[in-house]
Amino acid sequence: MKAKQYFWTICWIGILIGSHATTVESAWANPKAVELEQKIADIDLLVQQLEDRSAQVKSIREGLAGQHKALAAEIQVVLKSFGIKNLSQAQRHLRLHYNLELLRTVYTYMDELDAKLLGYQTGRDRLAYLRQLAEDDIKMITTLNDLKIDALTTQISLVINRYLPEAHTIQIDPQRLSLATIDQVWERVSKGR
Repeated sequence: MKAKQYFWTICWIGILIGSHATTVESAWANPKAVELEQKIADIDLLVQQLEDRSAQVKSIREGLAGQHKALAAEIQVVLKSFGIKNLSQAQRHLRLHYNLELLRTVYTYMDELDAKLLGYQTGRDRLAYLRQLAEDDIKMITTLNDLKIDALTTQISLVINRYLPEAHTIQIDPQRLSLATIDQVWERVSKGR
């Protein structure tokens, strides 16, 4: 019985020492490496959030594309039915006038969403590049000087701060948007775009 107790006591002490050793080991880790690992975690979170916003934007854009398709089809039918050939004739027809005005808004938001998608992709690309740099620096941490690591963490922080507001919600300020002109809408519709 005593041998069994002794065995379990030794195992318990080994577990305690082993867990203490990992705590001591992490305490002795290079603080710059720990900082870079935290930045990598921040990057991973932000990339995921930007991917989520991209998926939302694509979904919204698909809805707008459906509205665009329906409005453009209706406009084409009315144009053919009434033999309308130019914008001034189209604007005199009330239904066409309203559909063209709706398309101004649809085109404007679709263009803005396209810009958002491009911005999110650019952000993800920049973050992936910085993540790779951080991983490489962690691997070479013993040979790097602290200034280079500080510069990298600062660069990562700047990029994260640039894209963080967009990571939580899609931000489109209607006050900042300028609607497509009626001529631009007519140009797109008349060419079947």
